[in-house]
Amino acid sequence: MPMKNSFVSYLGTDSFLPGVLALHNSVKTYNQAHGFAVLVSDSVSEDSIDLLLRNRITTRIIKEIDNPCDLGADERGFKYMYTKLRLFEWDEFDKMVYIDADMIVCGNIEALFEAPHMSADAAGGFIQSNSNWKDLNAGLMVIEPNKALFDEMKASITQLPSKDGSDQGFLHSFFPAWPADKSLHLDHAFNVPLCYLDEYCRSGHYNFEYKRRSLHTNISVIHYWGKYKPWQTDYRALRRKTEEKWEQALLLWWDTFNACCN
Repeated sequence: MPMKNSFVSYLGTDSFLPGVLALHNSVKTYNQAHGFAVLVSDSVSEDSIDLLLRNRITTRIIKEIDNPCDLGADERGFKYMYTKLRLFEWDEFDKMVYIDADMIVCGNIEALFEAPHMSADAAGGFIQSNSNWKDLNAGLMVIEPNKALFDEMKASITQLPSKDGSDQGFLHSFFPAWPADKSLHLDHAFNVPLCYLDEYCRSGHYNFEYKRRSLHTNISVIHYWGKYKPWQTDYRALRRKTEEKWEQALLLWWDTFNACCN
């Protein structure tokens, strides 16, 4: 029987719905061989779920997992991030390529389904000043779901530390050997942080240009990480003739979103 594989994302709150919709549109633009599904927290509204279904996005509503960390004011919305660990029990799929809702796919990435379980990227570590960044970024991961593995994770939540208060920090503790296992390290093109996009391009290894609504790049996925997301920026303030790569990437996000939602 052939393996059942899928691209997968996670929606923890209504506020990230625009990101899921834009991501879905970018995935289906370049990747036709596999489906797209979303893990949805039970905090998400029925209106948001209805919109996902109207866009023919497979959804699975799941019970939240409490974040055991002291989050203070929780300005980055980490309250719902441990729920994302339920990806590891979603064994409806043999393998998934998980992509955060604040990312955009820029080309065909179906080869990732051939990568081993827990393949990911030390995103940002490509920049020389950040060369000490060794741990995985949980924004994009290749996962082979396994109920027993998830049960082990869930039992470890209160025992293992998370330095950043998120699922990513927990995964660093749960998979301590990841930094040394180079077989799991994806090319940096699969998780390029927006804030470093210009530096990646100046390196000579990567290129990115989005002008006249035409994309030319060897970057596979852009990650709009940070406190403020593309849908929280003023689309009208962006300059179509800009040479700034980060601004071109914001235009790409907005054009991708508007193509599916207007």
